[in-house]
Amino acid sequence: MGIKRILKTVLPDDIIVKMKKVWNWQNNWKMLDKSKKTQRFQKGKYPAGINLIGDIKAETGLGQSMRIIAAMIEHSGIPFVIKQVNAPGGLEHNDCTWAGKIGDGLLYGINLIHINPNTWAERYNSFRKEELDYRYNIAYWLWELEEFPDEWVPCIATVDEIWTPSEFISRSIRQKTDKTVRTIPYAITIEHTPHLGRDYFHLPEDKFFCLIMYDFKSMSERKNPEAAVRAFIQAFKPTEGVGLIIKINHLKNRKELEKLKSKVESYPDVYYITDNLSRQEVESLIAVSDVMISLHRSEGFGLPLAEAMYLGTPVVATNWSANTEFMGRGNACLVDYQLVKLPKAIGPYKKGSIWAAADEEQAAGYMRKLYYDSAYYASIKENGRRRIEEQLPIGAASKLLKEAVEEIYL
Repeated sequence: MGIKRILKTVLPDDIIVKMKKVWNWQNNWKMLDKSKKTQRFQKGKYPAGINLIGDIKAETGLGQSMRIIAAMIEHSGIPFVIKQVNAPGGLEHNDCTWAGKIGDGLLYGINLIHINPNTWAERYNSFRKEELDYRYNIAYWLWELEEFPDEWVPCIATVDEIWTPSEFISRSIRQKTDKTVRTIPYAITIEHTPHLGRDYFHLPEDKFFCLIMYDFKSMSERKNPEAAVRAFIQAFKPTEGVGLIIKINHLKNRKELEKLKSKVESYPDVYYITDNLSRQEVESLIAVSDVMISLHRSEGFGLPLAEAMYLGTPVVATNWSANTEFMGRGNACLVDYQLVKLPKAIGPYKKGSIWAAADEEQAAGYMRKLYYDSAYYASIKENGRRRIEEQLPIGAASKLLKEAVEEIYL
C-alpha cells in the first residue's frame, strides 16, 4: 500500500479544496462571553489528574502537538482522559493514536485545553459550566511572533495559567499578563519503526534530496517555501542531479503551487506530495530525505525541524525564533536574517509586525556544503541527533509537566 498520490512535476486536476467553510478566526475573540464566570479551582472537588481537551485526531501540526502532550502525560504517570473537540476548517480527523483515551466526560480536576486563542472564544462559550467550574483551567497555546495580539488578551481571563512549548512564545504572552506562563517543551520521539523506504514514495535511491515541508493551515507566507526554492536554485544547477521534494498539507491555492513549479521546471527530479500523510509516512519521508530546508519567517517551536534532527536529517533553517532554542551552529545550518516589517496583514499577523527574512545565498551555500563535504554532513547529522536526544527527551519533558501539576495541587 503506497500513499494515495505522488506527483512528479504535474498537479492533477482532481485536487478538491475541502476548506469550503472559512471561519472568521481573526474576530473570534469578539464572541467571548465575558458574563460567563467560572468558579475558582477547588482542590478535592475532582480526582487529581488531567482532562486533555482539543483536536487530538487532526492531521495537522496542532494535532501532533496535542498527541505529544498526551504521550508526555502518559509517561509522567498522571491519570488523564481526552475530550475530542474538532477544530474548524474542514480538517481530516483520521489519526486514532489516542482513540482509547477519548471519553465523553471530564473526570479530573485539571483541564489542559489545547485550543489556540484564535478559536478559543467560541469554544469557551460552548463549554458547560460544570466542565470548567471548580477546575484548574490551563491553556496550551502556540503563537509565532514576538508580540501576542492584544485582541486575544481577553481570552487570558478565562484560564488560570498558560503553558507553551517554547520560551519564545512564553515571553510574548508574559508581556500581556501577570498570570503564570510556563514553558513545557515538547518531547521528541518517533512513533513508528521501521521506516518506509524511498521505494514506498517512488523516489530514486541514487539521488541527494532536499525536502521542503509546509502546511497551508500554518500560513505559507510564514513558512516561506518560495525562499527555500530560490535558495535551492542558487545552490544547484539542473545538471548536478540533486533532487527536491516539496510536501504540502491542506493545499488550497493551486496558483501558488504552479508558481513554485514554474521556478524549478528545468530540474528533472522535483517531486510534489500533496496528500495528507500518516505519522509513519511523515517520519519516513523526513528520514529518507538528505536535508530539510526551512527558511521560515518565524516559528513557535519548529516540530518538523526537531524531528528531522532526531532522525538524522540535517536542517538548514532561519536562525530566528523558537527553533533556536534547540538548534545551534554545530548541530544545524543556521541561516542569518534581517528582521522586516509586514507590509500588510497576513492571516493573524498584523501589518507592521516583525519577522525574519533569511539570507538565501547563505542557505544555498550550506546546501552545497552538505552535498559536497561528507565530513561536514556527518558532523551536522550526528550533532543534531545528539542535541535532540539530550535536550528534548520524553523523560525530561514529562518531569517538567509533572512538577507543574504537583505545584498546582500543593
